Amino acid sequence: MKIAFSLLIAGALTLFYPSAIISTPAQTSTQRNVNFNLVKDKRGNIIAINNLTIDNRRYNAKFIYGTFGEIFKNPTTTAFWENQQTAERALNAINTALNARKGAAIKIGVIPRNELSNAGSGNNFMIPVAQQRIVRQYGKERTENVYVNGVLGGFNEKQKIWSNYSFDAFSVTPDTPFMFVKLEPR
Repeated sequence: MKIAFSLLIAGALTLFYPSAIISTPAQTSTQRNVNFNLVKDKRGNIIAINNLTIDNRRYNAKFIYGTFGEIFKNPTTTAFWENQQTAERALNAINTALNARKGAAIKIGVIPRNELSNAGSGNNFMIPVAQQRIVRQYGKERTENVYVNGVLGGFNEKQKIWSNYSFDAFSVTPDTPFMFVKLEPR
């Protein structure tokens, strides 16, 4: 009798509350994304996001101001190198995390006071994806430059949200200081 009663209760729960028995993909991804932590410095600038989920893997994302060459010694070990689609999903995850905390600081990373704020002013960031060598001919003058391409995110002052500012041609030279995101698997 007790077994029949238990089966009846389990059947009723499944019929009226299926989510109590089976976890749906939407619930699982939502639960994973709420576990991230925004890390701030003494001035309230966001310097990292720990425990960020990207493609069902956990990462720590650090906002570091400097040149590509200083931050990423070996570009091929950079997370999502030559994988723009995954880098764009990482960008979306970072923006979602930054937007989830209302009242959070709109400045990311720390930019030294002696730096010009033209490149990477603390309200935009780049996830590097690839390097590209470009050769141009200006009359008799030939130039050859290396650029770092990536996906770009930034703070939209009007809407007060973090969003994607990516476009195909965004790049900086490897020695241009900028706010980069360094993603490290956990």
